[in-house]
Amino acid sequence: MSRAYDVIVMNSHGVGQVCYVKRLPVLGESLRAWNWHIPEDGGKGCTVAVSLGRLGADTAFIGKVGNDAWGELGFKWMEAAGVNCDYLYTTDEVATGTGLIMIDEEGNNTIVDGDSSFEKLEESEIDTALEAMKGSKYFITGFGMPEGKALYGARKAKSLGMTTLLNPSPLPDHDMGGIDYIDFIVLNEVEAKALAGLPNDTDKSYEEIAPLVKEKQKCQSVIMTLGEDGAVTYHDGKVTRFEPIKVDVVDTTGAGDNFLGAFTAQLAAGKSVEEAAYYAVRSSALKVTRQGTIPAFPFKAEVEEFIAQNP
Repeated sequence: MSRAYDVIVMNSHGVGQVCYVKRLPVLGESLRAWNWHIPEDGGKGCTVAVSLGRLGADTAFIGKVGNDAWGELGFKWMEAAGVNCDYLYTTDEVATGTGLIMIDEEGNNTIVDGDSSFEKLEESEIDTALEAMKGSKYFITGFGMPEGKALYGARKAKSLGMTTLLNPSPLPDHDMGGIDYIDFIVLNEVEAKALAGLPNDTDKSYEEIAPLVKEKQKCQSVIMTLGEDGAVTYHDGKVTRFEPIKVDVVDTTGAGDNFLGAFTAQLAAGKSVEEAAYYAVRSSALKVTRQGTIPAFPFKAEVEEFIAQNP
C-alpha cells in the first residue's frame, strides 16, 4: 500500500539456529547435539524494525527473503510489532539467510553463516518501495545487507526528502568515498575509531573521536554508543555526552539495535537529537536487564516507566 511512514528500515533479516555439543567436531566427525533451537532474532534490520514498532513508531520494512520458513519468521516477528512488510519481497531464487552456531561445554563456538538473501534485492525494487512510501520521515539502513545496495537506498531516500541513518556494521573493508547524504551515522566506539582512522588503543576521548568520524566520512552527524559508558552525540557542531544508567546486566545482545530504534522513534516523534539520545540510553539500559533480543525489547510504556524511575 502506498503511504508515508515515520520510519523505513532496510537492512538484514536472517535466522540463526543454535545447538549445544560436548565438544566441537573435527573434520568428518558426526556428533550428537542438544537444545537445538531458533532464537527470536532476525538480524539487524528485523530487530531494529521490531524495536521501532514496540516504541510506537509507524514503521515499514524493505528487504528480500526466500519463500521458506525462515522468511516467514521475519513477517511474523515484525508484523507482531506493527511493522508493515508490504515491501519485504519474497523469491524462489535464494533461501533466507540463516546460520548455525554450535557451542561446546567450555563455551567455545563455531559458526556457519549462510549467504544473505538481500543479495537478490534489486535496485529497481528499492526504487519502487521508496517511491510508494514517499513522504516518509526517516530511513535506516546498514551493512547487514550488501553495502552497495544499502548506500544506494540511502541516496534514494535522501533524494526523496527523508532523513537518513546508517549503521555501518559490520565495517566495510574499503573507503565509502564520502557519505554526505547520511544525516546520522550510528555506531559503537570500536567502529568509530576505525572510521576515524584511529588505532583501537588510541588515547583520544570519545568526545574527540566523534568529530573525527564526521570529518573523515563527510556525514552530517555522529551518534556513538558506548555500552556501559553511555553515548556521545556530535550534532550541529556540538558534542554531548550521555551518562549511563547503572543496571544489573543480563544480556547485552541487541542493545545497539534497540538504541538505534529508540533514538529514531524519538526523532520521528519530534524530539531533539539530545532528547532522543537520552531516551535511547535508557531504553537500551532496560533491554540489557533481560535475556535475548526481540523478546527483551521494551515497549513504549515500559521505557517511560523506567525513565520515571531513573531520572
